[in-house]
Amino acid sequence: MDKFAIFFESILKGNKEDTEDLTSFVKKRSAGAKKIQTTTEAKGGFSTLTSIHFKAKEVPYKHCEKHIKDDDSLFVKEKAEECLSKLKDWTKMSQREFQHVMGQFEAYGEVFIRSFETKGK
Repeated sequence: MDKFAIFFESILKGNKEDTEDLTSFVKKRSAGAKKIQTTTEAKGGFSTLTSIHFKAKEVPYKHCEKHIKDDDSLFVKEKAEECLSKLKDWTKMSQREFQHVMGQFEAYGEVFIRSFETKGK
């Protein structure tokens, strides 16, 4: 495997035992979400829904960062499942509500999944 492939794998995959890796992942994802939220908020119009989606990730990322050192990812999983439960009634939601809950679900879900991935697999 060449150096680029190894680097690519290390970015996409995490290591549950490596809390520093997971902390870095959460911080970088949070910063990226904030950047997109700010940019789309400034555009306005139809971009407002994108802004709402990415703004909704702010609190979940803070929660996840606080719970990274937990022995398991139960807190993060429970929070994702709360979002999923709300989404069962997605047909009754406004666009704003839908984007908000989807943003939260996405943030909790990606951190939960990252916590179980292993580098190089």
